[in-house]
This record gives sequence, C-alpha cells and structure tokens, in this order.
Amino acid sequence: MTEPKKTPESESTAARPKKKPYVPIEHRPLLGVSEAAALTGLTEANIRLAVGRGDLIACYAYTTIMRIRRRDLDDWLESLPEDSV
Repeated sequence: MTEPKKTPESESTAARPKKKPYVPIEHRPLLGVSEAAALTGLTEANIRLAVGRGDLIACYAYTTIMRIRRRDLDDWLESLPEDSV
C-alpha cells in the first residue's frame, strides 16, 4: 500500500497540540492547593495543615502536585464550625 502524501500543512497540524478548553475554578473537579485556597478564602497554609492532619483528603494522581477533590473540599468546609461573633 502506498502512504498518503505528506504536505507541509498536514505535518504542521499534526505537530500542534490540541488546545484544552478553559474551565473556571468553580467547575473543576480537582483543585491545587492554591486554587482551593483562592476558592475558599483560606490561606494555603490552612489547606496544607488540614491535609497534614488528615481532615482533608488529597491525592497525587500520577504527579507530585497535591490535588484536592472538589467534593472533599466542600464536605470539609461544611464540617468546619461557624464563627460566632
């Protein structure tokens, strides 16, 4: 069988990676520590402390970056006591 002819246009489109669509932080299922802190209004140190104590579950899905599931973050925030002023 013969291979299809390669043109400069077809080679340049094959080499370009596809663009990923932008997903707002509010709709992401996994968040980094900085994203979780920005979304909740807490500091990154508070998020890391909660992960270290085991109050908040974090995963390292095939990477060294700590990721927090959105559902776990929401559950953890609901379990925090409200400040009575």
